[in-house]
Amino acid sequence: MKMLRLLAVIPLIAATFQEPSGPLSPKEALKSFTVAPGFRIDLVAAEPDVMDPVAMAFDEDGSIYVAEMADYPLGPPSGRIRRLEDTDGDGKVDRSTLFVDLVPYPKGVMPWRGGVLVIAAPDVWFYKDTDGDGKADVREVVFTGFTAGNQQHRANGLQFGLDNWIYGTNGDSGGTIRRGSQDSPKVSISNRDFRFRPDYSGFEGTAGRGQFANTFDDWGNRFINDNSNHIRHPVLPLPYLARNPDLAVPSVEEGISDHGGSSKVFPTSKLQERPNDHFAAGHFTSACSVTIYRGAAFGDEFQGNAFTCEPVHNLVHRDLVVPKGASFTAKRAYEKAEFLSSTDNWSRPVNLCVGPDGALYVVDMYRAIIEHPQWIPLEMQKRVDLRGGSDKGRIYRVSAEGSKPGPRPKMSSASGADLVAHFENPNAWWRSTAQRLLIERQDKSVIDALRKTAVGSTSPLARLHALWTLEGLGGLDEAQIVAAIGDRDAGIREHGLKLAEPRLASSAVLNDRVAALREDASPRVRFQLAFTSGYLKDPDAALDLLAQILARDIDDKWTRLAAMSSLKKNGPQLLAKMTGFLEKGTPSGIEFVRQLGELVGAGRDEAQIVDWIKTFTADAAKADRWRLVALASLGPALRRGGFKIDALLEKSGRAAMVDAWKAGLLETTIDPTRDVPDRVSAIEMLSLMPLPALAVALEKLLNPQEPPQVQVAAVKALGTDGAAKLLDGWSRYTAPVRREVLAACLAKPATMEGVVDRLEKGDIRVVALEPHQKDALLKHP
Repeated sequence: MKMLRLLAVIPLIAATFQEPSGPLSPKEALKSFTVAPGFRIDLVAAEPDVMDPVAMAFDEDGSIYVAEMADYPLGPPSGRIRRLEDTDGDGKVDRSTLFVDLVPYPKGVMPWRGGVLVIAAPDVWFYKDTDGDGKADVREVVFTGFTAGNQQHRANGLQFGLDNWIYGTNGDSGGTIRRGSQDSPKVSISNRDFRFRPDYSGFEGTAGRGQFANTFDDWGNRFINDNSNHIRHPVLPLPYLARNPDLAVPSVEEGISDHGGSSKVFPTSKLQERPNDHFAAGHFTSACSVTIYRGAAFGDEFQGNAFTCEPVHNLVHRDLVVPKGASFTAKRAYEKAEFLSSTDNWSRPVNLCVGPDGALYVVDMYRAIIEHPQWIPLEMQKRVDLRGGSDKGRIYRVSAEGSKPGPRPKMSSASGADLVAHFENPNAWWRSTAQRLLIERQDKSVIDALRKTAVGSTSPLARLHALWTLEGLGGLDEAQIVAAIGDRDAGIREHGLKLAEPRLASSAVLNDRVAALREDASPRVRFQLAFTSGYLKDPDAALDLLAQILARDIDDKWTRLAAMSSLKKNGPQLLAKMTGFLEKGTPSGIEFVRQLGELVGAGRDEAQIVDWIKTFTADAAKADRWRLVALASLGPALRRGGFKIDALLEKSGRAAMVDAWKAGLLETTIDPTRDVPDRVSAIEMLSLMPLPALAVALEKLLNPQEPPQVQVAAVKALGTDGAAKLLDGWSRYTAPVRREVLAACLAKPATMEGVVDRLEKGDIRVVALEPHQKDALLKHP
């Protein structure tokens, strides 16, 4: 009844929304903006100089390259790359040149080697003008294989990273990527973003799967977003996880907004009729292009803030990004307002860019309809112009009041020494551009200057860029890494650990310096140390480090996973070093034991599992909770791996002791105050051990008040024969339990009959059956 009432209200709500009015001129549109106190907004470029812009970037000489998606939403392919210039220094574009035409749906542009890299699925292109006519005459496919799916969901967001890799965003379409036209190995980017080396010699997936654009903070931390979740942080780098494929990782990233996904926004424009999801009005529904401000021109309170576009609601949102353990929290900057908003419903801020002057540049696609027709009902499509505004587009500059456009950079002709000097600039654009140019040139003449900067500069960020530039030029020595590991700034120590990793196998000095950070005051340094420990030459020293880190940071879920990624079939030995700490019985400690036990079991190494049993039963005066969890955590692996728990217990010499623990496991299964994973693990373990009272206890768990995971585990534990008896209680089961009961009953011909009987009586409806289950019943004699 409640849903019917809601459905009845929806048309009334929609009817009050205003249809988009006509477009405003650039001059009038400028008046429609409200910007945070202390800032001003100016028009930089508008049609016809720029149209349909979706991404922009400044090259080393201050020219703006713009990706224009003129073909949105449905083509035909006719996108453009345009170069914009301010030749007289007044802050406004006065020269517009069509650099490349007929690019299919370009979604990202990055200056590179005197030209630009452009991502336009299925390809990443390199374009360059070599004859000075302003138009690209070099056109090279660098990588290909990106899926050309929905135009809103194609790969995008090329960014040069601190580590000298070029990063891009999946866009939710994925692909299988290879190098240009070469018959080279293919790399899948399903469910992940990507990066490639500056010489194109390597391409790989990277943690996270963003939708549109990605951004870095000053320390190389990467942030992404999707339509509803306006800021997410990929926390766990994939290369570390690849070391331990048995480690189960629920997610490599997390949404860090403290105001949640689909959080409320505060537009100044009138709400428009929505083509779908009516209740999303007034909330993030088109979040894109999260950008960390690093321009050093807005004041300290803005440095490192995150700005996110929300084009459906015609605004730009601001968050304060605050460290939280191994990750971050994004806090709303304004209680009931936004950093930038427009009353003009045609204004569609879709991207942001921090410029050489430290201003925040806003890319406004300026369209009547920003939604893709795939999600617009046909009836609504008939009464709107899906391409309204395709001949328009604006770029704005948001700057602090009283500031003026800075001098136009001329870095293409700068010497190597001058580029190194730019590392001292507080505006990240100058530092990153200088590093990119040095990497492009492979200028070895600056190595001595870089080494001096890496250890002698008073700016931590200058030292950071010098270190990674040295790494990219092949000029990084052990001396600079040792200095970095011992640096007074935590961020430098963190990167010193990363840079040490490929050298630990051959350097006793670096092994000692890494181990010396075991009591570092910074959570992020300890998080990185948990990763780096996996490369130490002495496995026992690594375990000591990990145990010490975990004793301090056990509450941080990411640090727990980082530590486990560094293990080499030595989970029992790590547990042995932590038994004293685990006696405290903290929730995080219990969760760690469960995760570590599942990792040990997933390895399907009998000797390691026996060692695990010996470790958690050693000196056990009683069945403490953590010991019961250590036992129960083996359940999933034993079931999948075909091990017999009785045989393993006999080999461990602990059969009699563990037999006495069954009552404790049973208590765990039925105790609603225990954590759900603990209860599920206990059920799975007990299903492998004979216990007369188990069946009755499990049947009592099949009620709607119990968590679905517990109910499903109970059905699985009862097995096929037990599940057949459960058909009598069909009407009281939740959907997940019903699916599991059906799966168990249809696994054997002998128990199919009960399902057939209840189908005939109407107790079970045919719609509850999966297609393969219907086929199985039709084949049943």
